[in-house]
Amino acid sequence: MAASDARAGVSDRDHPQAGPPLTAALNLKTGGVCLIVGAAVFAILRVLHGDTPAADAAAALNFVRNRPIYPAVHVFAVLAALVVVIGLLAVARSLSRQASWLIAQAALVSATVGLAIFAVESTSEGLALPALASAAAHADPSQRVEFVRVAHAVVAATHGPSLAAMALMIGVPLLLLGIAMVLDVYPIWLGWAGVVIGGTTALAAVGLFLLPSLFPGFLLYGVLGSVIAQLWLLATGIVMLRRSRGAPGEV
Repeated sequence: MAASDARAGVSDRDHPQAGPPLTAALNLKTGGVCLIVGAAVFAILRVLHGDTPAADAAAALNFVRNRPIYPAVHVFAVLAALVVVIGLLAVARSLSRQASWLIAQAALVSATVGLAIFAVESTSEGLALPALASAAAHADPSQRVEFVRVAHAVVAATHGPSLAAMALMIGVPLLLLGIAMVLDVYPIWLGWAGVVIGGTTALAAVGLFLLPSLFPGFLLYGVLGSVIAQLWLLATGIVMLRRSRGAPGEV
């Protein structure tokens, strides 16, 4: 009995993930599907969202009024990002070396915090701007000015959280997971691509926060966050599915 307990203790230490045993193949398949589906849906939703002219509140209200799907796009983007975070959890579980596993845990913490910020910022803007656009459309010209001012306040209040979400939900996780992949069994090119994309996204978000006129925001939100980062997640999902074919062991 004592020997059995000792072996159980060693096993628990060797497998720090909580929960029932999970086969490596199932973990990789589940994570791969989550990353592919989540990244693809997120990218499609961001394209449907379009580039809101945040610098001009009146133009932003007109932009939102012509997009009746604006609220739905924001809600489903949050859900797609949640699916991606679940996929990142599977990436962390698939790492075999202690150093890479610890780095991946830090990436998960960052992604979770970033998702929470993104959920609040996205749903707040996604409901507030359409409501203001509808009210402004039916208001007198003298009253419409007040709605434009409120819209400007909404955009200004959500700008900082949106940049924080970009840095914590996309930039830092991709940077850290890229480092973890370089140290582990994933393709080196995939790891270094994650380091470059994640590091660039994080630096760009910080740069826009400190100096809003540094470069056009669509380069961060549209090109980096909605296209390039999502392509990296898609590639990671495909690699995980390919690895799942020869991974029968437990995670």
